Amino acid sequence: MATLGELFDVAIAHLQEVAQTPLASVASDERAALAEEVDGLLLQMQKGLGPRAYTPAPTVEDQRRRRPLTQAEQNLEDCLGDTRKSLGTACRYLAPQSGEGGPAGERIALAAQAVGAVRDTISSHLGPDRAPLTPYAYLLRHQKAFDYLARRYSEVAWEAGHVVHRLSQGVEHPGVVDALQQAKSSLDHASVYARAATRDADHDLSSFPAALPVEPVQAAATDATSAITTRLAEDGERLSRAAYAALHDSAERRLSGSDLKQISSWNAMSRLLAVRTLMHVAGEMTDDAVKGGLKSAAMALRESSKAWDRAADAWDNVVDTGDPREHPPLPPPGYAQVRQGRAVKMPSPDPHPAVVISRTSTVRLGQLLFGPQWTPKQPPGVPRPAADIVADTGGAGSLAATVYRLSATGWQMAGAAPWVVVRAEVGLVTNADEHRPPSLDKNRRFYPVHSRQVESLTGAYATVMDAEQKGAAALLSAAQSAGTPVARAMLDAAAHRSIAKEQEWAPTQQVQAPQRVLPRAYVPTDLAIGRRPGLRQ
Repeated sequence: MATLGELFDVAIAHLQEVAQTPLASVASDERAALAEEVDGLLLQMQKGLGPRAYTPAPTVEDQRRRRPLTQAEQNLEDCLGDTRKSLGTACRYLAPQSGEGGPAGERIALAAQAVGAVRDTISSHLGPDRAPLTPYAYLLRHQKAFDYLARRYSEVAWEAGHVVHRLSQGVEHPGVVDALQQAKSSLDHASVYARAATRDADHDLSSFPAALPVEPVQAAATDATSAITTRLAEDGERLSRAAYAALHDSAERRLSGSDLKQISSWNAMSRLLAVRTLMHVAGEMTDDAVKGGLKSAAMALRESSKAWDRAADAWDNVVDTGDPREHPPLPPPGYAQVRQGRAVKMPSPDPHPAVVISRTSTVRLGQLLFGPQWTPKQPPGVPRPAADIVADTGGAGSLAATVYRLSATGWQMAGAAPWVVVRAEVGLVTNADEHRPPSLDKNRRFYPVHSRQVESLTGAYATVMDAEQKGAAALLSAAQSAGTPVARAMLDAAAHRSIAKEQEWAPTQQVQAPQRVLPRAYVPTDLAIGRRPGLRQ
């Protein structure tokens, strides 16, 4: 799964290969085809400049107030426009006859494809109405992000200038030579101007990934263990998107209480598997710093597992009537009920995709530790050799960085869980004796959930957030001890700050928009005015 930085690097590498290829002896039609490929590359760059490519589609009023391009972006766009005009002039002189650019043209086309994928990667975090689908989308709305893109585009322009210079060699037509030299000069100016004006670029965006759909990709016994780290990272991206949708209640299907309990249980198991993996690998480490870092991270993850387990236990006496898959054991129907046709089977809808993804992540960790044939139904067994695990993950530091994604994503899911609980509160029932109303009919087993139980649920996930934060910090320290930087941690930290800011809305003014019609529950007043879940007056 390529990141923004990797896509730009791929485009630059392809252009550097072309710039090192002798083109003096190519035919006129092939030279024209190469110039047209460069023009296509520059068009992709122009499409990705400024906030217009990534922010919501403006209305007529927005267009009047739309923030103009910065000086760096405007200079880059003007120079790219001048370059494309010069390339068009050169192509007219060369009079192309449907020629092909050969291997060099294919590499330029691949560079253009990589540049276009930059825009696609960013757009994957935005919905059809350009609304954010993940918390990472907010990182693209500040000027330092646009400066980063402009700076990287300028680097592509610089390499494209070398390609144009190579195209100008061996040309006899003076008009073509002049047009290509003007194009080269414009690209050089574009690069120099943009680099000078984007010194404050946010280079942490180099690790910005694509947003994956919330659709589980099952783990199979035929999967290579060397691909597990990549698959775990993809599972993390999917869960991050699911958590953001749950936080903002923007998904087509809501997370239910049963879903939350199952996610909590799977997360508790996955952290335990990660603990055992880290301890197993640490036992074979000869570097004391690396060994100590892995053991400290394992201890932190053990606390995270306990927190998730307690969050799952908090649902033991609570049932979501909208999705009662998870419920206390019920007595079988009596003979008379069956004869009279009053025996009703408890509905069991399919779990939310986030539940399946959480389970799949757990299976992958088990496969990494015990082998591809492992499933949650099997006993733990004998771990694989630590050397094989280290080889599959790319080193002890890479292993810590892989497990770090669990904690970072778990933090986001724990941040969304209290809002899920509050939205579902009207449909929650309980059979806890300590909260049973005195006036309730003794034959009635379930009754509306008590406010203290709701606070217990939301408080359990607040504890999970704290534990996951400590676990992520310990894992980052372990990776650093092993000499493995985790560039993604900066993006996660910024995303977590934006989530935390949303969780602590200070204004308590009434929302002006009409209240949204929900399928199973209304939006409680606490949520509508922005008060944090679990805090009651």
